[in-house]
Amino acid sequence: MYFHQWFVNSKKIKSSKINNMKTKIILLVLSFTFLLPCSGLFAQSDMESARTSVVKVKTQYSVKNKAGKIEKKAGTATGFCWQQPLHVVTALHAVAGVDEIKIIRNDGKTTTAKIISVLLEADLALLRLDADLGLKPLALADVSPNAGKSYTIWGFPHAVYKILDTEVRLSRSLEASPVLNDIIHGDDLKYQLEKQKYPSTNAKILKIGSTIQPGQSGAPLLTSDGKVIGVADGGLRGGAALLNWGMPAAYYVPKLHNSQDLIPRTVSLQSSLYSSSTTIDEDATDEEVFMAIQQEAQANTVSMGGQSITKTWTASYTEIIGTMSEEDKADINAIMKDFNIDMRDTWYDIYEDFGTGATISIPYGEYFDVQNGWYYTCNADASICYYVLPFDAHTYQNAKDQAIALFNKTFPSNLWIIDPDSEDAFYVDDENYEASLTLDRNAADGSGFKLQYTVDIIGQDMLFAYIIYNSNNLQYDGFVKQFFHFSLAMEMRDFAFDY
Repeated sequence: MYFHQWFVNSKKIKSSKINNMKTKIILLVLSFTFLLPCSGLFAQSDMESARTSVVKVKTQYSVKNKAGKIEKKAGTATGFCWQQPLHVVTALHAVAGVDEIKIIRNDGKTTTAKIISVLLEADLALLRLDADLGLKPLALADVSPNAGKSYTIWGFPHAVYKILDTEVRLSRSLEASPVLNDIIHGDDLKYQLEKQKYPSTNAKILKIGSTIQPGQSGAPLLTSDGKVIGVADGGLRGGAALLNWGMPAAYYVPKLHNSQDLIPRTVSLQSSLYSSSTTIDEDATDEEVFMAIQQEAQANTVSMGGQSITKTWTASYTEIIGTMSEEDKADINAIMKDFNIDMRDTWYDIYEDFGTGATISIPYGEYFDVQNGWYYTCNADASICYYVLPFDAHTYQNAKDQAIALFNKTFPSNLWIIDPDSEDAFYVDDENYEASLTLDRNAADGSGFKLQYTVDIIGQDMLFAYIIYNSNNLQYDGFVKQFFHFSLAMEMRDFAFDY
């Protein structure tokens, strides 16, 4: 049996959730989002007034890159007005230790700001504006962490200078009062958070089952009448996928008033990993910073009709292994040891589809393009090609129907025959609206090409992926490592998870 089947079969055995042996790797790329509503004299509750209450938070800071060289960075986050017009709440990790903080209203009015209070447990910072922008405080509202309802997040995604509203879903939890530690896997990640001292792994959270975009750290989760129930947070990784949550606003925001926590004087670990930052020249003007952010966003986006996916970060194999769960780390290490493969020098580019919350990984530096309605990448001689497609099926039943229908249309049985060494794998959990399948086929022409086709379904959202490779080349060590590079990239595909 080819080692491909060994890899696939071990993956199928582990399929207790939705993904077949999905490597639940947690990368520390915190995109913390904290929107703190208000309950004072100036409180307002209509959605339109949020446009005069939610602001873009721009920062500049210096960090060492992987080569040890100091680089100047421009970061973006979101904040909102709380209690009085000169006060804005945002995510602490977005502003800790930075050289400059600028607050930009939706109409472009700008001022600088300073941190006056922090709440380490919840990764929150309270800013005082240096000039009055006419902001109006938002009102807070309490909500059950198991409400299971949809709310609206208002914020400024990376490279966007006009406020956007996006629907987000709260997920039900087995715990009556879930905490951050419930969704974090990986001892390295927990250690780094504890060393930094924020956020606390015991912080109360609202689980969010849909994606939060880079730049929305500190954005408010609003009810239909414009009250803030949570501050969006996230950016930790479960594999390549985002782990999203919100901090309960009514519980944490008021604590900023009397907090005695010391204000961190160094840039947060998360800021250097978080994708909502752009390297800029030391003496860059505001216009040059704006252009750099826009150009970076455009260069990292692959579009197909009205759909697009965006590269949000790059991670090394070592970084991924270092923050994954012990169980999955052991599985991957066993495979690498069994086939005597060293992947420590490999890297991965991570793309996100903000519509479905899907996360897609490809080998670092490979081109990523569109072909016949699929996003795809291949090695130099096309002996390995990887195709992927996020898709909104509108209903869970439609998603299940589409899973097999697209396979039959794309890979007719007269061209692709069943692989006798691998069984088809199906997983269905209708109660939680989750399903997946994996099908392995061989080219009928005897050419030696093999296919692995997978579909992951959460609710109405689907993530199709397949890899085609020339098995004749498995006799070459260089190809084996390249195959693993592509295969691991495909296994990192996922959705934004609340775990």
